[in-house]
Amino acid sequence: MKRTLVLAIDIGNSQTAIGIYRNSKVEASYRLITNEKTTSDEIFFRISDFVKHFGRKSKEFTHIGLSTVVPQLERPWIKALTAYFNKPVQIVSSKNCLDLPIAYPRPASVGPDRLCNMIALRSQGVKNCIVVDMGTATTFDVLHDGSFAGGLILPGISVSMDTLTEKAAMLLPVSIKWTNRFVAKNTGDAMRAGILYGFLGQLDFLIKGIKKEIGMENIPVIATGGWGQMLLKRTPIIKSYDPYLTLEGIRLVAINGNGIGNAENEV
Repeated sequence: MKRTLVLAIDIGNSQTAIGIYRNSKVEASYRLITNEKTTSDEIFFRISDFVKHFGRKSKEFTHIGLSTVVPQLERPWIKALTAYFNKPVQIVSSKNCLDLPIAYPRPASVGPDRLCNMIALRSQGVKNCIVVDMGTATTFDVLHDGSFAGGLILPGISVSMDTLTEKAAMLLPVSIKWTNRFVAKNTGDAMRAGILYGFLGQLDFLIKGIKKEIGMENIPVIATGGWGQMLLKRTPIIKSYDPYLTLEGIRLVAINGNGIGNAENEV
């Protein structure tokens, strides 16, 4: 088996996750704040610092993969990555998703992060699964008979808190952590309980609805994303949590992708 060293980048709306994979194992990872105004020069030096910090050299990397839900950042990231590694960048898209069937009339409208989760699970031999990805947005996506069957999108936990405090003049931002009561005795705990227990209620209702609609009561539910681990122990619905699910999908596309739709020639 050929040895690989892959850099996988997942640009989300709030945070950007970066991982180094030696073969199929995560060797190092870190997160940075997504900045829509960042330049290719800034990206170049941050990636350089990250690679050097973990004792690697640019020439050691065999593949580079990128997924972004922030379209305006695709160009500067590709420019920086291509300049630093001197290699093409595989960009996850509906045209570059390892032939994953997509049950959308317009496949290009599906977020690449959602496709990455499906790609990663399918590579593990999973044919049927519900993935709950809890980030800036929370997505519920269905892998059915090895195909992306669709899903739904709702505001994430942190977005719900931000919106509540921005729109309600008397409500100030509070940390998001569990309380032990539904009937809170102060405003901060009332907000925490409402958002977190409210999300658990949504989770239960939506998962039941999805299972009924697809006719698969025993389909497993896997969580990923920043808030997934926080909710894992609070509900029996979620069977497992994989913090690297999206990055794993990017790694697979980086190695096996066809490059269709990539923009390295535009930089």
